[in-house]
Amino acid sequence: MSEVKIELANPMQIRIESDDYTYLAVMKERFTCYVEGFQYMPQYRSGSWSGKTCMIHQFNNTMPYGLLFDLIKEHKKYRPKKNLSISDEVKSLFKGPRFIPRYNLSLYPRPYQKESIRACLDYRKGIIRSATASGKSLVISYIIKTLLEREKSGVDNAIIIVPNISLVSQFFEDMLEYGIPEDMIGRVGGGKKEWGNPITISTWQTLKNNHDKLKEFDCVVVDETHQSKAYQLKKILVKAVRAKYRLGFTGTLHLGQLDNWNTKSYLGPVLKDYPSGFLAEKGFISKCNVVVLNVEYLGDELEGDYNEVKDIVFNNLFRMNLIADLVQELDHNVLLLVGKVEAEGEVLETFLKQNTTCNVKFLSGRDKGDEREMWRKKMSNSRSIALIATYGIFQQGINIPNLKYIILASPFKSKIRVLQSVGRALRIHADKEDGAYIFDIHDHTKFFDKHGDVRYRFYDMEKFNIDEHLFEEAYSYDIKNLALFGR
Repeated sequence: MSEVKIELANPMQIRIESDDYTYLAVMKERFTCYVEGFQYMPQYRSGSWSGKTCMIHQFNNTMPYGLLFDLIKEHKKYRPKKNLSISDEVKSLFKGPRFIPRYNLSLYPRPYQKESIRACLDYRKGIIRSATASGKSLVISYIIKTLLEREKSGVDNAIIIVPNISLVSQFFEDMLEYGIPEDMIGRVGGGKKEWGNPITISTWQTLKNNHDKLKEFDCVVVDETHQSKAYQLKKILVKAVRAKYRLGFTGTLHLGQLDNWNTKSYLGPVLKDYPSGFLAEKGFISKCNVVVLNVEYLGDELEGDYNEVKDIVFNNLFRMNLIADLVQELDHNVLLLVGKVEAEGEVLETFLKQNTTCNVKFLSGRDKGDEREMWRKKMSNSRSIALIATYGIFQQGINIPNLKYIILASPFKSKIRVLQSVGRALRIHADKEDGAYIFDIHDHTKFFDKHGDVRYRFYDMEKFNIDEHLFEEAYSYDIKNLALFGR
């Protein structure tokens, strides 16, 4: 066989057919990489496993359909002159009927939103990477509305999967606001079990225990795609065997190659990509001003492991006072993001209550969805709240349009955590004429100095405005005279 053929093995898998064994071996090598944390796993330590995994099956040469375009790219690199034949069955996975959406909800889509809607309807499978605050819920609403209205789509019902119960409530309210009838929408999670509606909104956690429900849906939409571990995403999506439309939406993608492959496996390729810098330049989201607070500490290099050093840094009195002074000086609500509940969130809440005049509240995963939703609404209608929250509940999807200030109070380096956290403040609002302000505390200590450098690179990649200030524990400062914010 002189050519390479791509056939459909089953609704979830494609097969590479070729008698060129060297070619197959090379493709398998190109789609092989180390599993995160492999060096700590018993199988690797015992010598029974290399620590690697391959996306192409060793014996039958099948791979997830969503990696088709990655395969084509690798084929062109390795054997550009070798003919690659793709069967009509495989092509049909990514070709839907042509629909002209009726843009008659309460909000009319922006040009880039229209492009996203059309791409999802035309290709049926894939991912939209659009910066946080770009209006993904409106795009999703128009896609599902169009599919339910058109008999030729073959879609009688759709499920929207979100990371947490707060987003179930928020997405439900957003759809009502856009004009989707309430009796069309069912919520699942947090005590609600409203299965059977044309549109269902559910959490990951609920679906992990209800895999059998997934086979009933014609359309699966994954909001905040990055939030679930990629292998968990695969386990859920592989059960949705009936879904002709499989779409993912996210503000950022995983840095790791394996996580990216796993994410695309049962969704599809990235169809559209709209980074923060592009949308801010066009005026669709708020300008982002990153203020890096470089903090240098007295004394010798801190001793201890990662968590020990992190606790020492977080509880440093100079650092705590810097945060309190900043919160006190800000002229609007501020969201302070932390990683740990007792060691960070509760400690910071007590300190700010004692050292500022703000209305201070700490929220974590222990608080129910209704409590979180209440404080989200309070933030939307107030100007004097200092809300402390764990990254897990407030880094993604939460919509507080007037949020102007975010303090990254706990050190970290995750790209997803950085960009999703920043995204909380990027919605356009009258209170943000100069844009949103993100205060990044760059701790110049063991472990966290490098973390700060990594975050800086992420800000630069997204083309955010960056301003830096130095704070030395040995010297006093007057925060009012530092011009840290646009006032």
